[in-house]
Amino acid sequence: MITDLYIKGFKCFDEEYFKISPLTLLSGLNSSGKSSLLQAIRLFFGFKSETVGLGPLSELISTHHSEFKIKLVCEKGSSEFNYPKSQSPNFLNFNETLFSYISAARFGPENYLPLCFTEKERESAGERGEYVLDLLERNVELSGLPEILQHPDSKSQGVRINVSQWLGLISPGIQFDWKSIPRADLLIADYNGRRPGNVGFGVSYTLPIIANILVYAARIAKKKNESALILIENPEAHLHPAGQTKLGDFLARSAQAGVQIIVETHSDHLMNGIRLAVKNNILKSDETTFYFFEYNFDEEKTEVLNPIIDDDGFFDEWPNGFFDETEKNLERLL
Repeated sequence: MITDLYIKGFKCFDEEYFKISPLTLLSGLNSSGKSSLLQAIRLFFGFKSETVGLGPLSELISTHHSEFKIKLVCEKGSSEFNYPKSQSPNFLNFNETLFSYISAARFGPENYLPLCFTEKERESAGERGEYVLDLLERNVELSGLPEILQHPDSKSQGVRINVSQWLGLISPGIQFDWKSIPRADLLIADYNGRRPGNVGFGVSYTLPIIANILVYAARIAKKKNESALILIENPEAHLHPAGQTKLGDFLARSAQAGVQIIVETHSDHLMNGIRLAVKNNILKSDETTFYFFEYNFDEEKTEVLNPIIDDDGFFDEWPNGFFDETEKNLERLL
């Protein structure tokens, strides 16, 4: 599990230290540095900047620096990436760490999803959620979910039934299943006997998150892997506010079950779901960390604030712009 992150000279960062908790939430205006933090971590897990349109590493150096340095600290030691002094990270042994990055640009309601034939990618739902059904198919008999991640109405520790039940909690009435078409190397999702396109984007966008987390949690519980890290962009996309709040609760439960999660979000409802989970003793206050990013255009760098949450779910400070737009709009209306 990652415990600390140090970034110097990478993109919008001058020099920043981050505590990384079992559940870490990144918030802030667009283009303020949230995705850059995720990209810094992804460099240690085989991420290639050129392949996603970010250009060569030389273009990722801050305007105030001639090089960048990123350091990851985990329970077993630390790993550094210095550019251009070294062209690749000084890796720790992450072989026992399950890793997934789930992008904001996820697949919507697709009638068919492909099988995955790349060994490394076979461990995740895919960056766009494209391999979620393949991940479930390969773990179809996986059981052993910790009690905290079993759906409230479930008496089973099985991943398959709990994926469907958690989807139903976020989108009431949904019953999810899938089937494989081996000769076509495709899989089909089924929602209440309907095609994905007849259900909507919210369920399709949420499925990779729930499935990936439950598979990882069960594998850790069964000692198949030591740890797991999932980076998630905008998990709340296309969800009703009530669903966003419940998803926040689910993420808190997931962190308590041993799956480390770093989430980038613009949703106060998702954040409040996490705050309620802290208040309800699902997740301890010191097991979740909140960051607010703000880009300083005059100094051309990102400034990072760290509101501290207490055991009742309240923050010690509320920075301007930190999920306060509802209150500001209500003031304008009065």
